[in-house]
Amino acid sequence: MTIRQRGLLTFLGLGILFALFVYWIANPAAYPFTYYPTGIGAALFIGAPGAGAIIGLIELTTGQPFNKIEESWAKMTTTKRTIASIFIILFGGTIMFTMIAIILL
Repeated sequence: MTIRQRGLLTFLGLGILFALFVYWIANPAAYPFTYYPTGIGAALFIGAPGAGAIIGLIELTTGQPFNKIEESWAKMTTTKRTIASIFIILFGGTIMFTMIAIILL
């Protein structure tokens, strides 16, 4: 299995699980269990699939294992790193605020 295939499977699998958690947060009446988790443990439990989905997305787009990304980043020139950082922040913010707007509709 290539890195991109593994990244796609990780992104889809954990992304779907994270989306399910977000759905339950947005619609608590649809939560199927009797105990509704709260507190820091619940936040970690919900955030873990989201973080895993982001790792899968990074592997899918770069074609490199997640633990090798830092080496590639360190090899870039300062100008390229600055431009890439700005792009990552703008792209991530756009995705985040778009998802918030969709959830709140």
